[in-house]
Amino acid sequence: MPSGMIKSGYSLIAGLANTGKSTLLNCLTGTDISPAVSQASSTRMPITGISTPGNAQICFVDTPPLESRYDWSILNWVDTVVLMLDIRTFEEDLTTPMLKFFLKKTAEKPVILALSMDDFVKAEHRQAYVRKALYTNRFTFCLSVCPASGSGVPELLKIVLENIPMRDRLFPRYITTLNSRRFLVAEQVRARLFSFLPPEVASETAVQVEETSYRDGRLYVRLNILVSRASAKGTVIGRKGQTLERISRASAESIERFTGERCRLDMWVKVREAWPDNQKDMLEFGYVC
Repeated sequence: MPSGMIKSGYSLIAGLANTGKSTLLNCLTGTDISPAVSQASSTRMPITGISTPGNAQICFVDTPPLESRYDWSILNWVDTVVLMLDIRTFEEDLTTPMLKFFLKKTAEKPVILALSMDDFVKAEHRQAYVRKALYTNRFTFCLSVCPASGSGVPELLKIVLENIPMRDRLFPRYITTLNSRRFLVAEQVRARLFSFLPPEVASETAVQVEETSYRDGRLYVRLNILVSRASAKGTVIGRKGQTLERISRASAESIERFTGERCRLDMWVKVREAWPDNQKDMLEFGYVC
């Protein structure tokens, strides 16, 4: 083995909406890099987090739900795939055309089935679900996990590590993500929108960071909250600006936890009509590559 080679590679985290993909990424990396919210399809772009167990280096890629517009080209460069499905519904899920297509596209990759939400199933019954999944002969490995509690995650990490190739280190040791800081800050704010706005408004609201700098010893962030229709602007601002104030306060707290720095937000609400249907706008906001 050439000197300097280590276990180093990419692992895709894929699955249906609300199966705990973002929570799993955070648990694997020991960070809050991928905001986890209960709203379906809240992840719009891949979010990466680099785990360094021992001397290894694994870049996990949290992707949008398979139900959304999925960039299948990502499968060309990952080494392993973690497919997350709800332990209570996985048998039915595997019969859908979407999952059949996904398994066909990943036929040449080691696919690890992670049955999430295992806290909804009695501990003595979980292995029965795992055996059912393995009987399908579609997966290299299968186990039950609960990312929120960390149950099963060390075992999952070990399996991923076993299927990562030996190669030169992919990234410097200090790198923890491949996403830009601006994008990750915007995601922290966007996740908070789901706590204060109706789902139909939050899901069609973009966050665009215009400036990050340091002022008076604090991280200063100027950003725009962009709604897709004029009628939604008042909803975001709220009566006497109270909703926007709550969003700003919660977002600042989230960014401070994420960055470890005191934060001041300068938030503006603007209208960008029908932006989700405009490819140019999607590109500008960083939601397409």
